[in-house]
Amino acid sequence: MVANSGNRPSETATIFIILDGFRHDYLERADYLRSIAHWQGRVRETFGFISTRPAMCAGVYPEQTNLCFEYKFMPEGVTFRPPLFRLLALANRLIPNRYLRLPATAWLRTTSRAVVPRRTVLVGNMPFHHFPLFEYAEHNLQTEPGYLSVPTIYDILREHQQSYAYYGYARPKRGVEVFKRIYSLLFRNDMHEADRTMTEQFKTALSHHRPNFIHLHYSACDWVGHQFGPDSPQIDDAIRLVDSLVKEVHELALRYYRQVRLLVTGDHGMVEVKSNHDLDNQVLKSIPFSEPDDYVCFRDSTMARFWFFKPGAEEAIRACLGEVPWGQIINEDLMARHHIRFADNSNGDLIFLLDPGAVLMPNYYQGGGVLPKGMHGYDPDIVDNQGAIAIHDGDRSFAISEGSTLDLVDVFPTLLDLHGLPLRQGLCGRSVLGQ
Repeated sequence: MVANSGNRPSETATIFIILDGFRHDYLERADYLRSIAHWQGRVRETFGFISTRPAMCAGVYPEQTNLCFEYKFMPEGVTFRPPLFRLLALANRLIPNRYLRLPATAWLRTTSRAVVPRRTVLVGNMPFHHFPLFEYAEHNLQTEPGYLSVPTIYDILREHQQSYAYYGYARPKRGVEVFKRIYSLLFRNDMHEADRTMTEQFKTALSHHRPNFIHLHYSACDWVGHQFGPDSPQIDDAIRLVDSLVKEVHELALRYYRQVRLLVTGDHGMVEVKSNHDLDNQVLKSIPFSEPDDYVCFRDSTMARFWFFKPGAEEAIRACLGEVPWGQIINEDLMARHHIRFADNSNGDLIFLLDPGAVLMPNYYQGGGVLPKGMHGYDPDIVDNQGAIAIHDGDRSFAISEGSTLDLVDVFPTLLDLHGLPLRQGLCGRSVLGQ
C-alpha cells in the first residue's frame, strides 16, 4: 500500500479499480459490478505493455513518455550489471536457467536502488549475457512525484491536498521473504490469494485512514487468462472473485463515506492463443548475421524488437520478416495510429507485431515449453484485446453513449472529472461525464 495524508478525513471518495486482463465481455458475468454501473463500455489499450499505466494515470500515449515496454535498450543501465550476468552466463553452461532465476531475481530485488525493479523484477528467459544491454523502463512508481514529465492523478491530488491510498505493487521485501515472494511468483503465481490479501489490507487501513481517492489493482483475471485461457472454466472463477472483491470494497466504503463514486476498468482484454512460432528457427537462422554483434532482438511474447549495429543487418531482417505470414512490421502509418513515434530508438529500431492469437515461443517471458493459453499486447483495435469499463455515479449525466469504445487515455480525464478536479488544456483523452 502507498498512501499520503490530506487535510482531514473525507466524507466522499472516488474509488478507481483496475481489473487486470478484464476483457470487454467479462462484465456480463460480473453480477454486482453490472448491477451498480450507471455507464459501461469498452476500452482500447495503448500499444505495448507498460504504456497502460501512463495512459490511465496521466492520459498520455507511449510516444509522449517513451514508456511502452518493460525493457528498453540501454547498455549503460544500472539494474543489470555486467559482472553478475557474466557469472550467471558461465554458470548457465552447467546449471539450467530455471535453477538460476530465483537467486538472480532475489539478488536484484535486494540490491536495486530503483523502486520498480526492487518490487517487480523477475529474471525470466532472456539469455543472461543479454541482460546488460537492457534496462528497466520504469524506475519509479506511478504514485511518486516525478514519475512522468506531465502531471499524474497523484501529482494533482497532492497539489490539491487530497489524500489517497494505492494498493498494487507488493512492498519491497528483505531476507527470506524475498525468496518466498519470488518463488510464489515464479512457480505458483496465485493472484487469487494476492487479490484477497490486498482487499484485507484495504479493509484494515480504511478503519484508520479515510482517503479522498482510493486505487486498487486486481490481477486474478490476467493470471488466469494467461495460464488457462480467456474462455476457460477457471476464468469464470476469477470473474466471480474480482466481482466479489469489488462488492466488498464498495459496500465497506459506503459505511465510511457519505458518497462513493466508482470507476472500474480493465487495462486490456485477453486473446486466445492458437499458434506459436520459433523466431530463431523459422526466420533468423537464414540470415548471415549473428546476435549480439550484428544486431540484438528482444523477444516479447507478441512482438520482436530489433536494434541493428552492422550494415546490411536491418535490410536482411526486414526482408525475412516481410515473408512471414503470422505477423507484420510496424510501419510509419501504424506508428502514427498507435502513437509510438518515439524520439529515440530505445524501444527498437524495428518492431515486428504478431497476428492476434500467435505468440513467440520461446520468448523472454514464457519458456520451458509452457505455452500461454491467452495473451494481450496485440493490435489495440483487436476486439478481444479490449477491456471493459464501468462507472458508478448516479449524480452525473454522461457525454458519451453507453457501450462506446474508449481509448485508455480517456480514463484519466474521466477520473479527474469524477473526483471534481479541473481538466487541464491539451489532454489527449476525453471525459465520459457530462455537465
